[in-house]
Amino acid sequence: MLPIDLHSHSSYSDGSHSPEQLVREARRLGLAAIALTDHDTMAGVSEAINAGVKYHVEVIPGIEISTIQDGQPIHVLGYGAAPEHPGLRKLIRELAAFRETRNLGILARLERLGIHLDYVELTASTVGLIGRPHIARQLVRQGHASSIAQAFRRFLQRNAQAYVSVSKFPAAEAIKQIQEAGGLAVLAHPTTIDKNLKGVAALVKKLSESGLGGIEVFYPGHSQKICQRLLYQCEQHHLVVTGGSDFHGSLKPEIQLGGAPIMPPIPYRLLEELKMRLVGKNKPTVNESQSPSQGQTIW
Repeated sequence: MLPIDLHSHSSYSDGSHSPEQLVREARRLGLAAIALTDHDTMAGVSEAINAGVKYHVEVIPGIEISTIQDGQPIHVLGYGAAPEHPGLRKLIRELAAFRETRNLGILARLERLGIHLDYVELTASTVGLIGRPHIARQLVRQGHASSIAQAFRRFLQRNAQAYVSVSKFPAAEAIKQIQEAGGLAVLAHPTTIDKNLKGVAALVKKLSESGLGGIEVFYPGHSQKICQRLLYQCEQHHLVVTGGSDFHGSLKPEIQLGGAPIMPPIPYRLLEELKMRLVGKNKPTVNESQSPSQGQTIW
């Protein structure tokens, strides 16, 4: 069975590829399916699904939501949620407002450092949400940094000169909205929360009680030992196992869609298990007579 990638970003958030380019790249690499999981938006999902039909790649609608749990920032992936669901739409609008407030705060701090970036010019540079990567690109264009990585180190990462934190929703609220929209909530890249996973077991237990449905077990940088520990957590709490590359295109050039060669191929059976869980939530199922490589979606 061909491999999949359940974590990717397009130009509607902080990726460099349009949704169609993303799907075309998946086709070139021989992936059977991808999930589009842009940060705090599902605006690119429709374009990705249409491209999936065109390029014969199965596309799973998704989102990655920035949340907070016990004062700690965590990301929650949502799979199969209906983008038009009123509660989820309201959440996405509020997240966009949080981002705009943060962006204006960053620009104000840069202004105090003698660096002027025009917000209108920034918004014209993307079809989607503005975030720190877009500000970093502008800093590079204007000669204030030699690379996006340097722009983050000097100005935009935590404790840097122009860093501004962003307001986040409680994780339980994001999980609830994903569930009510017919989707499944998955804890994203647990080692970015705690690289040694010391506090992750307690976190997973608490989030499972709030409706968490899965853990992103397979991820760039996850060792076999880390994966085994996360698989145990999935077994303990009856959670689905997912995996993805967290592809961003040229913003993370070391990461290829599908994760090769720095992570093993993600088997299609993980998507089958995810779909079974969603079908159990009264989601429409796939036409079993049609192969996943024929470009259908299950939504």
